[in-house]
Amino acid sequence: MAPRTALRRSLLPVLIAVVIAAGSSVATSALGPGATRPASTVTSPSIAHATTPLSWTTPAPVGPPSIASRPGLARLTLALPPPIKSPAIDRTRPTPKPQPARATPRPPKHVSITVGSVFKGRNHVWMPSLGINRSVSWYACGTPQAPGLGVYRWGCAGANNVYLLAHAYAAFKGLHDAYVGGRLRKGMLATYADGSGRVRTYAVVWWRLTTPDNGAFAYAAQSRPSMTLQTCVGSRNQYRLIVRLVAVG
Repeated sequence: MAPRTALRRSLLPVLIAVVIAAGSSVATSALGPGATRPASTVTSPSIAHATTPLSWTTPAPVGPPSIASRPGLARLTLALPPPIKSPAIDRTRPTPKPQPARATPRPPKHVSITVGSVFKGRNHVWMPSLGINRSVSWYACGTPQAPGLGVYRWGCAGANNVYLLAHAYAAFKGLHDAYVGGRLRKGMLATYADGSGRVRTYAVVWWRLTTPDNGAFAYAAQSRPSMTLQTCVGSRNQYRLIVRLVAVG
């Protein structure tokens, strides 16, 4: 019995090796010609033991964090505007040529009027070239109160002298600005309608500055129908601008 037992023990390793070899050849034939066996996914105990876990104290990567790592920013989606479509060009029509800019016609230097037909009214004065279109109030000679903001006919003037006065910042601002700006010209026309409705046109013949106490020449009587305009000039209104006009119709 002992020799048989020893024989079995000696044959057992050989049989195990044959079985393993047979299984390996079957598996290789199942994969097909030229196929290779997949690498084993089992980690060797010695390699697994050598791997060291990542420490929590490992420094973070250097660089700006991604948008996904910043709370809230990942949810901010900006809606882009729709693409702008260029209008279709109709190449069948000729492209219009740009037209040269037309020069704006200059207004006439003087306004041509017909006495008695264009201007009608009572106690009114018009001077279109200076933008004056005002009613006229009476200002008696010796009135203690200063005139208001309108145009006044002064009662101290002599015969043939329609004397109109007004403030430079009010009704006669156009007259003041024309003198200061060098736009006052001889021949400028003014039309006056008196209390009875008679309309007469006058033209500028001269002007000068004077002081308030030296203006007798301004309101003196005239030998021909005339009109005198008075307003203030100067940083302290210390001068008087006197403009003389004579009747032309």
